[in-house]
Amino acid sequence: MQDSSTYWKKSRVELRAAGFEPDKAANTSAVVTIAAAYTNAHRCNNRVRSIGDLLVELLTERGGQGLIVGAPAVSDALTQGTPTAGYSLVSRDVVADCFEIGHYAHHGDAMIVISGCDKTGAAALMPLARTNAFGLVLYPGTSSPGKVSFEPFASKGTNITIMDYAEGRAAQETGRISADQLLELERNVMPGSGTCGAMFTANTMSTVAESIGMMLPHGASHPADYDAKSDMHADVRAQAKASVEALYRLIEKNIRPRDIMTERAFENAITTVYAMGGSTNMYLHMLAIARQAGVPITIERIQQIGERVPLIANLQPHGPFAMTSLHAIGGVPVVMKELLRNGFLHGDVMTVTGKTLAENLANVPTLEQLPKQDIVFPVGKPIAPANNHISVLKGNLAPESCVLKLSGKTLDKGEFRGTARVFDSEADTMKAIRAGEIKPGTVIVVRNVGPVGGPGMPEMVMLTIQLQGRGLGEDVALITDGRFSGVSHGILIGHISPEAARGGPIAAVRDGDTIVIDPKARTLNVALSEDEIARRMKDWRAPDLSARVRPGSVHDKYVKLVSSAHYGCVV
Repeated sequence: MQDSSTYWKKSRVELRAAGFEPDKAANTSAVVTIAAAYTNAHRCNNRVRSIGDLLVELLTERGGQGLIVGAPAVSDALTQGTPTAGYSLVSRDVVADCFEIGHYAHHGDAMIVISGCDKTGAAALMPLARTNAFGLVLYPGTSSPGKVSFEPFASKGTNITIMDYAEGRAAQETGRISADQLLELERNVMPGSGTCGAMFTANTMSTVAESIGMMLPHGASHPADYDAKSDMHADVRAQAKASVEALYRLIEKNIRPRDIMTERAFENAITTVYAMGGSTNMYLHMLAIARQAGVPITIERIQQIGERVPLIANLQPHGPFAMTSLHAIGGVPVVMKELLRNGFLHGDVMTVTGKTLAENLANVPTLEQLPKQDIVFPVGKPIAPANNHISVLKGNLAPESCVLKLSGKTLDKGEFRGTARVFDSEADTMKAIRAGEIKPGTVIVVRNVGPVGGPGMPEMVMLTIQLQGRGLGEDVALITDGRFSGVSHGILIGHISPEAARGGPIAAVRDGDTIVIDPKARTLNVALSEDEIARRMKDWRAPDLSARVRPGSVHDKYVKLVSSAHYGCVV
């Protein structure tokens, strides 16, 4: 391989001053960028530093040198519903830039990216595709779930996640559970660190990394630790060691990320995520990763791939189980084995093991060979048939596209027709919900919260949690040019493009208009003529962002560069 680390190895004065031994560094077999978005501020990435240190030790044992490069790690759980929520999606591209800069500036030969919370998970694949440096992704782990003694949560067993706590908090506000029960939830929901514990966005993106071939098998589902005071989980430690070994094999065999992240590999990842009930955020991130990899994946192509895939993993928010329950029976490979056996995956694609996907899955047990379980279902008897999960819609409210997070209620009754209640901020919407102003049959319209209008396209998860906690999840729809968390469920449409802040027709909607969601026809429309929409839009003016976007700030740059959600909000 081309030794790009020569400059680092020869910088004897700099090496000595930084605590390295110049003569030893000169003989380093590989300089490896350890791309590590560490923070002690939250549970998702608070173990990344110790994992980074472990990787340095393991690389040293192999004659290599790990150089740690940092980046911000935004926790959606800490920003959702707050004025800083618009920094989450923005951070995805900033993290990717940080890793690219660090890798090239320190003359790295290869890269191990430690992912974590939602956007670091998405950003993990972007610099690997962009630089095409030898490398792979290592997941710091998901949270171990808890359990409680009262319903509707007790029947889930040890599978209580942050979704249950969030909905329990909303339920307590309305008197549906007691304050003592909420406290029990709080104390037991997450015994330790790790990302949100089910098929929410972080685990969706870890699944993408594994199923696209850029993470070792079983790497997407392991728990981060045993409890908040313990060391990292043994499975994380084992994956770290195996990842270093895999990295050296990739170097020896000259297998680079773009040899792995092919169009067929993207198809595998999209298929697997659909089969497991992944987050709508996957659309934004797959489009961004594909752009970096030079792969022609569009939003329509994701729809075409996904609509043929049945839902077979019984994970929250669709089912009762947490990600660690899947890990206990064999993890993502169990799902992929069932998909491969039934012709849904390309088995001939290369992976970071140096073997093909089919070779990786050869010894994975089939569902028939597993002990009795109800976490992964057969393709022939799925939890839900194909085209019952995420769907891309268009219509006079979304001329480019929008994304429907399908719910059983929507599907059972066909179209959902309701009366618009329009809001121009998440905060105003929350006030109306908490005041009891939202009635069954309403379509809540939250606009000017898109990539530009947000700015940063915040998640409307706190609104969806309130609707679920108040028992309105099946009778009230929510549509928005913002986005949703993987925790969100109900009758939900996000990513409406073009967004209101860029003159999209969602800006024309008024209170009392009739909104029609038709999942079968894949349309989102307001019951207005084209002439009436055009007449209303004549009075439209772009929102004034000056009070929220400081000149020269990250958001100032972002709103000038960002594409619509239709293209993945890439910058």
